[in-house]
Amino acid sequence: MRAIGREESGFTIIEVVVAILLLMVGMAGVVLAMDTSRRNTYRAEQSQVVVNQLQAEMERIRSLPFAQVALTAAPASSADPDDPAWRVSGSQFAVAEDGTSQRPMVINGGSLQGGGTVSGGVLSPEPTPLTNGDVNGTIRRYVVWMNDPKCPDALCPGDQDLKRVIVAVTIDSTAAGGTRAYQELHSDLVDPDTQPVDNPTPPGTGDEGSFATFWLTDTPCNFPDRQNLEGDHDTHNTLGACSAGKKTGDATPGAPDLMFTDQPALDPSFPPDKQPLYDYATDVEPLTGGTDDRGLQIRHSTLAGCIFSPSIQDGVPHQKVHRWLSPVVPDNTQLLLDGEATLSLWTRTLNGATHPGRICVFLFARKLNADGLPEDVPMGNQAITDATWFPHEENEWPSGNWTELSVPMDFLYEAPALLPGERLGLAISVETGGTNPGDGLEFMYDHPSFDSRLQVKTSSVLPIF
Repeated sequence: MRAIGREESGFTIIEVVVAILLLMVGMAGVVLAMDTSRRNTYRAEQSQVVVNQLQAEMERIRSLPFAQVALTAAPASSADPDDPAWRVSGSQFAVAEDGTSQRPMVINGGSLQGGGTVSGGVLSPEPTPLTNGDVNGTIRRYVVWMNDPKCPDALCPGDQDLKRVIVAVTIDSTAAGGTRAYQELHSDLVDPDTQPVDNPTPPGTGDEGSFATFWLTDTPCNFPDRQNLEGDHDTHNTLGACSAGKKTGDATPGAPDLMFTDQPALDPSFPPDKQPLYDYATDVEPLTGGTDDRGLQIRHSTLAGCIFSPSIQDGVPHQKVHRWLSPVVPDNTQLLLDGEATLSLWTRTLNGATHPGRICVFLFARKLNADGLPEDVPMGNQAITDATWFPHEENEWPSGNWTELSVPMDFLYEAPALLPGERLGLAISVETGGTNPGDGLEFMYDHPSFDSRLQVKTSSVLPIF
């Protein structure tokens, strides 16, 4: 009997089932990736809306007369810890997000320590609805009295030295897979007309208690004043003389950036709520987590300790230390130094990473030697013997939102004043032993909302520049 041969072709049922399963797995992966991308895009949109609203609202409040920066009534409290109103307790508001550091709110009808009551406040205690595209939420405002540690009690008695404004934005809903509570922005306001008790002479006329304020800019110091921001750019090499002009890269040391005496203004090319945040260091990107860094990224040295003059052996030295210089002290005047200064610095970690951070701040005088070459004379730290730096560290460096840190400095200097032709200098480096992991920290300045600045106590007549 002859066997009948059969030709096998096509797919069996099992093969079809396996193919369908593989296709379903692949489609599930694509759908998951698309959903993740959608959530990430929505969260990014939320973050940008929140940042813009915080900056715009803070700028609006900062433009008000000082007396109007007060609440018309006490705000309501909440039992929800994801609501900033949770930090309200009667007429007190907790400055810290964990509910600590309760401070009295500035409310119409409240008592003033010098006599009288608070009046003229225009800020509503009620939350304001926020709608921007498909992002919805609320804006809340709080104003509290703060004690200024930079002003001694003999000149600023009591706890109403300045007002701190807190603007908080809460989003009604968030993309699936991520819980977001609220974000906030703080800013301190000093009464421009205030005068120390028992000192009838207005500030800035040569009496103790005046402060010379220098805002950090992105303008090289070979210019006499602040220039328009140039946008994203490579790191300025600030390790040379002002006469060198703007330089990038390690080939030639360039001019330090300028510390100018006028605070940053709004860029009229952009709406007030959409002032740009530029990248001042496009030549160095975070090692992990993307490239959404802004401002200046200062990388930590491979060497331990506080570095003022980085070595070429350390690699890309101009990315390890950044320097600023004030304008030249004019002829026939001087900047008297009272030995106190405070650096207010807006900063955060790279890409929202969570880790400790430690920076080293240097104050110095830029002089010219007999050959006309710049010579930097450091100022000593009164609290640390033989130290010419002022360290500041946080167990958890600010991440996510830009945060303003305060670095007080009690310093020693060989002379009582900066003389004509000299400049006041500031330098910042990131200390490797206290900043781990990551590849440094980032800093923002020359921005109307993120106005990093150096205040130096002086008995000089102001302004002098």
